[in-house]
Amino acid sequence: MKKKNMLKGVIAFAVLASLSVTGCSQPTSGTANNTAQPAQNAISSQKTPVTTTTSTATNSITRTAASNTKSDNVYITVEPGVKLGSDKKLHDAFINGDIKVTAGKSVTLNFYNYDDGTHTMTSPELGLAVKIAGSKKKGEPALTTYTFTPKKEGTYSWYCADPCDGPNKQWAMSQDGYMRGKITVLPASNNVQHVSLVINPDYKLGPDGNRHDAYTPGDFTVHAGQPVELTIINYGKNKHPFVSPNLGINVPVTGRKAAGDPGIFTTTFTPKKSGKYQWNCMMPCDGKYNDWAMAHDNYMMGFITVQ
Repeated sequence: MKKKNMLKGVIAFAVLASLSVTGCSQPTSGTANNTAQPAQNAISSQKTPVTTTTSTATNSITRTAASNTKSDNVYITVEPGVKLGSDKKLHDAFINGDIKVTAGKSVTLNFYNYDDGTHTMTSPELGLAVKIAGSKKKGEPALTTYTFTPKKEGTYSWYCADPCDGPNKQWAMSQDGYMRGKITVLPASNNVQHVSLVINPDYKLGPDGNRHDAYTPGDFTVHAGQPVELTIINYGKNKHPFVSPNLGINVPVTGRKAAGDPGIFTTTFTPKKSGKYQWNCMMPCDGKYNDWAMAHDNYMMGFITVQ
């Protein structure tokens, strides 16, 4: 009789432990002394091909090693046929292609390209000619990283030199905010980090072979003791609030204005301690797949690494 009771107790504890690690609605986070770790059976990372590009140093930039952990990170998402234009058509676009960097400080550009075609970020004034790899599988972004140090403050134009937006006679290639844009180099005294995330419904391929709701990127890196301006661009119809209690982040992200016309939300926070902090989308989503994305890293939850 005692053995049966002990067995029942073990089973009950195992069930409770399982529920505590797989529940997607409760965010957890950590600091340098208590770093949150994803449960192996509940969270999996999306594998993406990685291409790192470099160029020779010029009068405008200094080439640096991509492994430089002191670099600021800028995250840029490239998507085909998703952004509404003034012509009322959907176009290819660098969704968050207008970026801000700091003079004299190393910056790593992280490009997530969902298009199967290659693109470039070309800026003769800055000496940039970044070749951005194309996606190998629909819904699986190719990641290209490029690290440089801008020397002089000012506003510089960039453009994509590879033919794109074909169905629309390459309209996007001549339009700021689509396949061209601006790089603002702020004074060396600037210490604000600028991070942009993009939300798409039913867009990112999962290891289960289905395409899910997702933030791109879901995992990103910032520096301790420096303000972070976080911008969230939502192409979905539904709300996707971005919440990380231990970092004091609670962004009430609502839905898009219209198809191809996203809702844009900005907040500022200053992380004080290094560590790895979890964030969660606090609104049920990815419903077609039983909220799968809410329990998987780099989809509707993820981690903010503070260095």
